Order: sequence, then C-alpha cells, then structure tokens
Amino acid sequence: MGRATYKGTSTKAILHHYDYLGDFYRLFLGPELVYSHAMWEDGDTLETAQMRKLDHHVQAAGAVGAERLLDVGCGYGALVHRAVQRHGVRHAVGLTISPAQAAWAAKQQWPGCEVRTENWFDHRPDGPYDAIIAIEAVEHFAGETLWRARRVSRYREFFRRCHGWLRPAGRLSVQANAWTRYGWLGSMMLPAERFAPGGAGPHRLGLRDLAGAWANARDGLRASRTVFPECFVPTRSELTEAAQGLFRVIAERDDPQDGVRTTESWLAGAEANRERGAELIGRRAVEDILNQQRTTLRFLREGRATILRLVFEKV
Repeated sequence: MGRATYKGTSTKAILHHYDYLGDFYRLFLGPELVYSHAMWEDGDTLETAQMRKLDHHVQAAGAVGAERLLDVGCGYGALVHRAVQRHGVRHAVGLTISPAQAAWAAKQQWPGCEVRTENWFDHRPDGPYDAIIAIEAVEHFAGETLWRARRVSRYREFFRRCHGWLRPAGRLSVQANAWTRYGWLGSMMLPAERFAPGGAGPHRLGLRDLAGAWANARDGLRASRTVFPECFVPTRSELTEAAQGLFRVIAERDDPQDGVRTTESWLAGAEANRERGAELIGRRAVEDILNQQRTTLRFLREGRATILRLVFEKV
C-alpha cells in the first residue's frame, strides 16, 4: 500500500467517539442501536427505517441464505443479527474496534453471530465470504489527509482485501456519507445555490458567499475535531476509482433525504435527552454532538453531502 502500516482511524479516536460519546448516543439510537443513516418510506419510525436499510444491504450483497457474511464496521451488531435471524445467513462475522460495541453484542448471545474486536486490516478469515457489507465504515479508512491520491490508495487497500476474501462474483455493499462531485473543498465552500437543481452555472462570489464558506469550514472542522476525529468523508469517484480492476459497480443510490430524516430523528432524540447526556458525558460533549448534528443536517439539506449506496461485484 506504500504507507502500509496505516490502519485507519486510531483506537484512541474510536474509543472517544464510540465508547465515551457512545454512552449518550445509546439514549436515542433506538432499541437495535443502529448508528448509520436509515432508509425511509412514508409513515416509518426510525426503527422500521433502520430495519429496511439493513434488509436492503443484505439483499443487495446477495447474502440471503448465504453461508458466510462479513460486516466491516459492524457497530453493535444489528446487521449480523438481522442477517442470521431474518435472512437465513448461516454465519455472520462483524468487525469493530470499539470494545464497548463488541461487549454489548457478545452479551446478546445471538446464534450464528460473531462480533470481533478487530481492525479489518488485521482480519484473517477462516474461509471465503459469500458477501461483505460496510455501512458508514469507509469514513474511518483514509484518516484526515487532504491528498486525494492518498485517500484513494487507502480505500483501494480495503477493496483489495475484500476482493481476496470474497468468493468469485461475490458482492460488496457499501454505504457512506459522501461529498458531492465538487469534493470536500467545493462542497463546503461553494454557495448553497450551486447545489440547487440547475444551479451549476457561473456564479460570482460575493462577501456573503465568503462568509458562508468560512462558517461551513469552521463548523465542519469543529465537528471533525470534537466528534469525529481522524475521519474523512469520501466522494463517489474516490471509491469507484479505488475499486477499479477489482470490482464493478452494479447498482447505486444517492439518498440525501434518508440522511436528512435520520439526522432529524437523532437530533430530536439528542435534544430530548440533553440533561441525561450531560450526566453521562458532560454538558460540553453533549453540545458538541448537537452542533455536529446540526451541521450535518444543514450540509445534507443544502445538497453539499449525501448518503451514497454502492453495490460492487468482484471481477
């Protein structure tokens, strides 16, 4: 990989976000503790929308009735449990580097499910997998580097590993928070009008636009520093370029409204549990999370970011 010792977000950063701040998140994520954007239809609750999202990825990966499934960045194990219980997967392995998540999953004693405290970089499977799923995990793979080529190289190492773990023609279903085609810099700095339908034409930047760009950069960097350290949101082109020669894209969805509705639900839950959260993690940490969710919601509503769902097939 060139810089082969890099293994993504450090354990220290993971512990901060998923173990320490996780005490607060567990108050409003719902009974299955699914910490990724859901897939919504009219009339859904957060729980039903989350289950629809899990079902989508199992089906998209061709894992229904599969012998072996891998979930990279499995969180509290909701997907591996759903895959075995609902979709007939014989054995589902989940990887997380959060001890708190792995311990919670272990206590459930779900038959056919195995959640390991293990970095995907160190994973050595017992045999090939029929399907692999990675839901909002790739954001942890590239670190904070601003160099696109370096990010693509790090994503490619993940695709290379998945290619080696999968059976012939096996599928990998990926979901990610993603920037628009303008990349991270343009997505944060361009005026909101540029992201509206038909808004891609020439636009003379004024003082108001520059003030907005500064506010976006300030809020985005603050969220990264306080809530999501050592993370980077990819673009579609970065992921597809990284997969070239290893996988082909066979299906894709661009679902910003799923991000909006999920973040709205989380934000309402976080605000309702504000005082209890302050007792658990401190008032400042709670305010950091609320600010991060408001920033994410604004970026999604303005079209600066989206929820990207890609299905890859091994070549």
